[in-house]
Amino acid sequence: MADISYTPTFHHVAWEDRKDRVEAAGPNGFNVRFNAIASDLGQLSTTVTDIGAAIDASNAAPPPQPQRLSFTPTLRPTGLLSGGAWSYDANGVAHANSLAMTGVANLTLPHGLRLTSVRVVGDMQRGSSHGVGGAISLARTPLRLVVPPPAPEPLAVNDNFSSVGPFDLQIPVSAPRALIDTSVFRYVLTATFETVLFGSMSIEAVHLTFAPPS
Repeated sequence: MADISYTPTFHHVAWEDRKDRVEAAGPNGFNVRFNAIASDLGQLSTTVTDIGAAIDASNAAPPPQPQRLSFTPTLRPTGLLSGGAWSYDANGVAHANSLAMTGVANLTLPHGLRLTSVRVVGDMQRGSSHGVGGAISLARTPLRLVVPPPAPEPLAVNDNFSSVGPFDLQIPVSAPRALIDTSVFRYVLTATFETVLFGSMSIEAVHLTFAPPS
């Protein structure tokens, strides 16, 4: 709470019978004394207002805090690039070690929140002089049973990273699609790894950060 204080400024000096004369003006007159009392009352009123504002501020609900969902995706092979199944070690880290692998994971996201950031942490290695490459995307698909099915709408995409060693990807979010609506869409994370000869990619964690709708 704010530091609120009130210090009176008026101090009454008692009149003495048959010595002091009642007068309006002068340093001991009614005008000076009553003006001092009025000034004190004004200061007191301001202090009471400040106390009320401080009480209201202390009772106000705290601002909503961002929420974060952290997980290692359970990736299932799919499509023509799926040369093998993703494997998982004792720590739950996902590994791809075939020439070309694509995996998808269906996600259950918090309805009504706004996705603000996507972070993917992992590692990529090559076993020869040939290059390696990876891609990560988070997309939504409308819940409409039509043929052919509607194309996925990307929320966050990094479709070509090739740095060897540990990676920490911060993937921008498409603002027009950031609001999570599970009544209209389902959400899918896709990871792809490609190499010419030898190599591997692992995904240790995915961090999704959400904020209340603006």
